[in-house]
Amino acid sequence: MAKHKISLVIAIALALIFFIITMVITALAGLGTYPFLETTSNISDKYITQITPAGWTFTIWSIIYIFLASVLVYVLSGICRKNAYGYVYCSPAILPHGFYVAWCLNLSLNTAWLFLWDRKLMPAALAFLILLALTNYVMIFFSCCGLQNYGAWLNKYHKVDLWLHRVLVQNGVAIYATWTTIASLINLTIVLNYDANMSPTDAATTSLSVLTVVLFVWFFLENFVLDKHVRYILTIYPVVIWAVTGAFTKNNTADPTRNNIFTAVLLAVACATFAGRVILVIYKHIKKPFYVDLSPESMSPMEIAEKQKKIFK
Repeated sequence: MAKHKISLVIAIALALIFFIITMVITALAGLGTYPFLETTSNISDKYITQITPAGWTFTIWSIIYIFLASVLVYVLSGICRKNAYGYVYCSPAILPHGFYVAWCLNLSLNTAWLFLWDRKLMPAALAFLILLALTNYVMIFFSCCGLQNYGAWLNKYHKVDLWLHRVLVQNGVAIYATWTTIASLINLTIVLNYDANMSPTDAATTSLSVLTVVLFVWFFLENFVLDKHVRYILTIYPVVIWAVTGAFTKNNTADPTRNNIFTAVLLAVACATFAGRVILVIYKHIKKPFYVDLSPESMSPMEIAEKQKKIFK
């Protein structure tokens, strides 16, 4: 008889509650309504940098929250659906307790950042944004571990769930992770300029340089080191292209500055790496598909889970 895992149900319920609270707080911050002093956009306008994106760029938050809401709907559906071993969300637990703990912490940091931003505490806001991005990476880590353990079984018996996990969870959180990483760099530019008294040009160049290095390092890692874990995560580059396009359109001038040129080159690099990434994924999907040499019948998900329990005792 199928049984629920109460601790995991509680973790999912907490993630839902934290998400709803975050949505309410975000809406209040956007309107500048109590307990906030100003709108988030007004604060942004007071701390202009040479890489601050155009206003339309920030509509990506709507996309992020739609993806996160979709993940919640998918996870909640698993409480009602069953497979051969029990309820989908826990038999096996592809997304473990750690995923939801990281998610709740992530949403708490998101809310805290809104208050720090509203109070113009930029160094503290930067620290919280970096932690926010890190919790996104942790969520992706747990998601990848889940598919590494149970992907062959899902591919054999529950292919729709496998692809929903890849599209909603992995790519959805990747959008969030990429945007918060870029937001951290914008916040870093503000801190370097307004708190560390670095020139606006040098502050922006520093952040653009960091983003460029991160982009190249990630392209190498995902394609040649972490392929078996992150092959189908494709949304990182579109987010970079979106953000850099916003920065270029807002800050471009008739007489291009150093950072105008840097931004244009970075945009071209992001487009090229995205094209290269798509080509490599298509090639590997056809020529080097996952799970070909694995037999899902050789080990059930529950046996895998039991072995993991013994390892971590």
